[in-house]
Amino acid sequence: MTKMLAQLEKAIQELKVRKEELLGNVQQQCWADDRANERIPERIEPAFDLDSDAGKRIPEQSPLPPVTGGAYQQWYSSARAILARNQPDRLDEFDSLYASIKQLLAGRYVTKHQEFELLDKINAQFDILAAVPSHLQFSLYDIELEAYSVLMDDELEAARHLLSKGFLRSAGVLAGVMLERHLKNLLRKHTPPIKYRKDATLSSINGLCKESVYDLVTWRKVQHLTDLRNLCAHDKPREPTKEDVSELLGGVSAILKTCNA
Repeated sequence: MTKMLAQLEKAIQELKVRKEELLGNVQQQCWADDRANERIPERIEPAFDLDSDAGKRIPEQSPLPPVTGGAYQQWYSSARAILARNQPDRLDEFDSLYASIKQLLAGRYVTKHQEFELLDKINAQFDILAAVPSHLQFSLYDIELEAYSVLMDDELEAARHLLSKGFLRSAGVLAGVMLERHLKNLLRKHTPPIKYRKDATLSSINGLCKESVYDLVTWRKVQHLTDLRNLCAHDKPREPTKEDVSELLGGVSAILKTCNA
């Protein structure tokens, strides 16, 4: 999935370059966009004089570069294809801008106001396109969390079933696996991600979480659950009891619900 997002971002970057070239050619032929941080001065609107015989003022116009229409159509088709495949719910917004852009390009000449309107609307289309990777990233994150939650629920149910059948060690070990996986997920989802050794023990992973993910009280709870897991997983002076494993399952269930990535 990371590779797919990287390829998508690369394609969008290429379209950004083509967009900048297109708009640069328009500004070179017509007017440079000099509106940055420009203030609109105070003015007094003159009264409308019905008796005035002054001619209607026609603003200055400039021809668009001949390649503008074709270059834009190619850019639009490429950008729309990406949007249609990855975020179709914004197509109407994207296409509504296209309708007015197409109208502006229909005439060979534009005023300065029309040129700036053209620049703004093409840039607005690109902003919609540029937001696609972020949309995908967080959509996939939601799907991952949902799948993760379902997996944990299923495994908890399996551990409870083992406990009910008297397989105490197996139920405890499965609960320990869920706890360890969840703590590693907390470290991985932390901003920035917290690295841990591949052979890290549950106790050491709990220690890393104490430093950045949760408080001392939670650390102590997890440490107690770790001791119960070890009782099930290793050869200890005594066998785990049904009460031990039941407490372990209840504690793991609580950690899964209260400590989220």
